[in-house]
Amino acid sequence: MENRQSSETLLHGEFGVYPSKGIRYALSLTHTGLHIQRLVPKPEDDQRLVLPLSDMVGCHTLRSHSSGDAFAYFSIYYYPLKKKKVTMGSSRIRQRLVRTFRVDEESEYNKNLVVAEKWATAIKCLIQEIPIGSETEFVPELLPRARRLMLLLNPCGGRGNSLQQCQTHILPMLTEAEISYNLVQTERQNHARELVQGINLEEWDGIVVISGDGLLYEVINGLMERPDWEDAIKMPLGILPCGSGNALAGAINYNAGFDQAMGSELLLNCILLLCRGTVIPMDMVSVTTCSGIRSFSFLSVAWGFISDVDIESEKYRHMGSARFTVGTMVRVASLRTYRGRLSYLPVLDAHRPICRSITLSPNGSLAPFQRSQLHRTISDIGLCEERNVMYKRSSAALDTNELPSFETSPSPSSPTALHSSSFNFDSLSDDPSDQDSVYSKDLKPQRHHQVNGPKDDLLPPLGQPLPKNWIIVEDDFVLVLAIYQSHLGADLFTAPFSTFDDGLIHLFFVKAGISRAALVRLFLAMEKGTHFETECPYLTHIPVRAFRLEPLTRKGIITVDGERVEYGPIQAQLHKGLSNLITGSCKVRMAPF
Repeated sequence: MENRQSSETLLHGEFGVYPSKGIRYALSLTHTGLHIQRLVPKPEDDQRLVLPLSDMVGCHTLRSHSSGDAFAYFSIYYYPLKKKKVTMGSSRIRQRLVRTFRVDEESEYNKNLVVAEKWATAIKCLIQEIPIGSETEFVPELLPRARRLMLLLNPCGGRGNSLQQCQTHILPMLTEAEISYNLVQTERQNHARELVQGINLEEWDGIVVISGDGLLYEVINGLMERPDWEDAIKMPLGILPCGSGNALAGAINYNAGFDQAMGSELLLNCILLLCRGTVIPMDMVSVTTCSGIRSFSFLSVAWGFISDVDIESEKYRHMGSARFTVGTMVRVASLRTYRGRLSYLPVLDAHRPICRSITLSPNGSLAPFQRSQLHRTISDIGLCEERNVMYKRSSAALDTNELPSFETSPSPSSPTALHSSSFNFDSLSDDPSDQDSVYSKDLKPQRHHQVNGPKDDLLPPLGQPLPKNWIIVEDDFVLVLAIYQSHLGADLFTAPFSTFDDGLIHLFFVKAGISRAALVRLFLAMEKGTHFETECPYLTHIPVRAFRLEPLTRKGIITVDGERVEYGPIQAQLHKGLSNLITGSCKVRMAPF
């Protein structure tokens, strides 16, 4: 049935191009793409070109300013993967292309416009996954109103080029997809956290961070601090990778079926998926530290080698993602071990890809705030000229130049001005050289954030005994990692079997005794997700619902979603499908559980 639908012809027609060179094409639109066949001049063979739907971001109808021009036009914006030569072979990156077709069957512009809008509507419905068929009447009313996204950009993320990436790639593609936006540059730590506490949820269809994973952590916890957190956390969230780690972006890229990517290739893939707009549930993990501070995590909790590398490599932030490679080399050269007690509630009905023999022991024993208008915002809705500027970019269209001086429909009306809390929170300590910290003393004093959320019904308070069905491991560890995404970084394929809402925390630990060479081999294999095939006897993976970590070594670093938290006992519980994530693809890779 699905194959029959994908080959079903939704629309068929014959059109010219712009500028006119006597060339005409026959177009056929199916559920999977646009099939193009040249009619005039007739080609020597019957070769056809197919524009895959998966590469398209939008379609606009246009009209020439030339007097007496009765023709209507529709332009298709798409980003196919092209091979690019690099120093060590070749790679693939998306290239922006535009195909512009001229509707010229009728002598009156309005009649030609109806045909152009029909094709544009059908293509937009396919991009947005609106159910249509060959019997559908393609009228603009089929389409929902233009989406309105709040874009939060960290200008210091990664190598500090996020604003340039935004102007070069992100805003133009959103414009082509006819997505309205307000862009806000964050100015300090917790700025995004404060901002999302004061927004009107009804004015937005999603919040998208243009940064690394840390900014999304701020947004999630800002939403959970709202009195209406149950509605706020359902706001669709997206991420466009302009940071160092980009783990969630790597997971989104993998979920869509794309090859593993880094840098601009990963960014373009994620923008393309964002334009499609598909939303799916995503698990959240409630994390409680030794002082009782609660936060919500979407990625990981780490202790030992991974958290050491993450925090201690901050001094190399100017290197972008390469900072982790340098940090790994430094930490491998001086490998540390940590004594600790790890307790967890295993998922008894889950198949575990790997679980080596280990020594186990049963467990026997918000205030009102002032609101001020935000500055430094950019919007496509009458506040600046981004939308108009984007139409002046050079493009390729069937061996022709871009259409000059075309009119586009006006943008939707603007949401009201954004506001922000006037709170001024202290910054977290990120001094990577501070290895003399003890419980609750490795961070500067913080103003307490009152985070709401569902009850942790599997966890007793820290310091109280755990239920009898929990497992306890007390040992010397090189690392402990609880992860709930497939990727720990864009190039670290840590849990290939993980999905966004599988209801599992994937608990990994590496025990002391592993050699430096074996640890390096493990992380090299992790880049391709083949680390389980190394059959490392020191590596253990267990799917769990909740866990508690009690460091017995006085020195160390613990991170939540890559952000340093107070050092000491910590526990966490998963809450299935608590939030919504913009993935742009409903493709689901089945986990072997």
